[in-house]
Amino acid sequence: MKDPRFKNYGKLAPKTKADYAFVLHGIYHLKNTGTMAIILPHGVLFRGSAEATIRQTLIENNYLDAVIGMPSGLFYSTSIPTVILVFKKQRNTKDILFIDASKEFEKGKKTEPSNR
Repeated sequence: MKDPRFKNYGKLAPKTKADYAFVLHGIYHLKNTGTMAIILPHGVLFRGSAEATIRQTLIENNYLDAVIGMPSGLFYSTSIPTVILVFKKQRNTKDILFIDASKEFEKGKKTEPSNR
């Protein structure tokens, strides 16, 4: 809890699910006028315990700008649904934009790169 990246969030992200450790590391290094988008498993929106405390603090600090829900099967190595979280340190509003993009996905064919 002495690490400056994590000390202001009340709890440490669990070692078994370090998603919020990556989020807090990114926010710590984000410029005051910067924007950060990160792709995470959908579960980060609902997990309890330390992650709930960290999530609540992110909202109270007004860092969370948008939540974009993505469909399952979007990435090659996993079929779990994902979410894109957008963070900004300086925001003009306390509103959080929620987008459900899970229904807008169309699976395409795998294409080989061209040899140009």
